[in-house]
Amino acid sequence: MIKRLTQSALLVLLAACSGAEVKFPSTNPYQGAGHERFFLAELPAWANGSVSAGCARGLSVRYLDFVALERTHGLDFRQRVELQTQFNLKWRERFGGKHAPSLSPQEEMVFFQETLGQVKGGQRHYRFPGNVPTQLVWWDVLRARPNAGAWLTKLSDSGDAVVLVSLCEASDSLQAWLEEKNLVELGLFTLGAEALNPQRPNGSNAFGPVMPLDALFVPARTTLWKPGAAPYPVEFTAGLPVKKIEE
Repeated sequence: MIKRLTQSALLVLLAACSGAEVKFPSTNPYQGAGHERFFLAELPAWANGSVSAGCARGLSVRYLDFVALERTHGLDFRQRVELQTQFNLKWRERFGGKHAPSLSPQEEMVFFQETLGQVKGGQRHYRFPGNVPTQLVWWDVLRARPNAGAWLTKLSDSGDAVVLVSLCEASDSLQAWLEEKNLVELGLFTLGAEALNPQRPNGSNAFGPVMPLDALFVPARTTLWKPGAAPYPVEFTAGLPVKKIEE
């Protein structure tokens, strides 16, 4: 469940985002088989949230060093996102919950090498259609609305691909919400917080975890839906046409 940030927590997070960048060390303190250089540090609890969505995340994401993965393994941006997402899914499935404990160096190495091989072999978690227009829906601000199900049903009737995007929750939480609302048959796609990363597609460091939608979807065929009163989320980066979810 999404935890709403208190006013004091929001002020701390706002100060962090507008001032000094959250630092992500590129190596872990132990010496292992060399895979640890591909991991960034987990976010501290006080910074693990979204100002745009007004939430504290209920999951801790193991962020990968996208720059190191591109340099060493030649992975493109989509493959890097896939690797991080699939690794985090394996990690959470292994321990059966959001608040998974830290892996031992040996477990982490096995999970990483296994997932890296699968991604290089073409295995994908995200299978968004590329040949039809895509409607991205900012789920965090839609989910609590009483007409959310009816609105999504109407949107899906257009025949476009509809993707629910969250800055707060993992993709399995979005799927559970779809099941709760009896919307599974709509065939909606999900993009959860496992896809966030503090490095932009060009390798530069962001102020914190971001989700560059314009690098994952073709801007000319993609629309982002958000409430008219809500600012464009800084985590999504600019570049996509926007439509308003009417009150």
